[in-house]
Amino acid sequence: MASTTIDDRPIYQPIHPDVRPLLDPEYVAYHDQYLQYVQPDDQKVWDGSARTRPAWLPATESAPVAVGSVRDLDLGAYSIRAFTPSLDEGPPRPAAGWPVFLWFHGGGWAVGDVGAANDLCALVCRRARCVVVTVGYRLAPEHVFPAAVDDAADALRWVRSASGGVAQLGVDPARVAVGGTSAGGHLAAVLALKAEAETMQQQPPVELAFQLLVLPVIDNAATAETVWAPNKNAPWLTPARMTWYRRLWLPDEAKDAVARRPPWEVSPNRAPTSVLATSPKTWIAVSEQDLLAPEAKLYAAQLEEAWKEETPEEVSNGKKVVEVKSYEGSTHSLLAMSGVLSKGQQLLQDVADQAARWFQ
Repeated sequence: MASTTIDDRPIYQPIHPDVRPLLDPEYVAYHDQYLQYVQPDDQKVWDGSARTRPAWLPATESAPVAVGSVRDLDLGAYSIRAFTPSLDEGPPRPAAGWPVFLWFHGGGWAVGDVGAANDLCALVCRRARCVVVTVGYRLAPEHVFPAAVDDAADALRWVRSASGGVAQLGVDPARVAVGGTSAGGHLAAVLALKAEAETMQQQPPVELAFQLLVLPVIDNAATAETVWAPNKNAPWLTPARMTWYRRLWLPDEAKDAVARRPPWEVSPNRAPTSVLATSPKTWIAVSEQDLLAPEAKLYAAQLEEAWKEETPEEVSNGKKVVEVKSYEGSTHSLLAMSGVLSKGQQLLQDVADQAARWFQ
């Protein structure tokens, strides 16, 4: 039930009084001016309108930096957008081809497209001198589990194939990394597990360089009474909203598919130790006041334990490492607000810096 302001606008999303003093003041000001008036998706019947920004809500992303080229390609079931570095500045393209960073947008598996993170993709492309491929995977509720997972896996095969990424984008199939935010972070984490666990039916087997998980969904069994409890009053992404997205992607009609697939394709934290240990070096961004923060931190600990048990020599030599960066006072909307929040811009820069450091 919405309350109203003195100008009779309904307030749908007031900040919880216990959380307000913990939040970044820049976020609080923006939320009070705009976000509290947005009716949450979980209060509506699905009609596709969640995929369109309200006309009165200003854009919050940064302007993308210039790169060499931006191309959209239709790959059948899904599309991609490819950002390629400029040849007029910076080091030349390596003889073996550009490194490639595969990015998955957020949106609860139901919202978003290849244009959802132009600012991030362009910045990573320019700073890391790599091709960035963002994947417009199929969305729920039209396409439920496992469609998005299958599209993610197919995109990895395509960028590494001689007729795909190698010929069309000039990439080096031996230097591939993955990343994503929110539901896209879930897809990146699943792909990192699938890459070596099943070798993606490719030879040579896939060995990812690293994964960058930004405010990721990790545990699709989490509830406000369990993993989410510490941050259950977080703004914007609430337990009700997250559960609503989950039901769109994992409805009853998907139960047979869920039963046939490895449980870690739904929740990466359910992977056995032997599969977790195949994950590459990992960087995880966590917003302190995000509903999903606890599960991301727990996943980092799981990866560390799996590597220590299965690949201790790779822990010792630094090949397997997990780094977690927490953004104080921030919420789940942090990356999407890089154009209006200082900490959102910092996160954007950090992702690009991390990709550049690990692609060196």
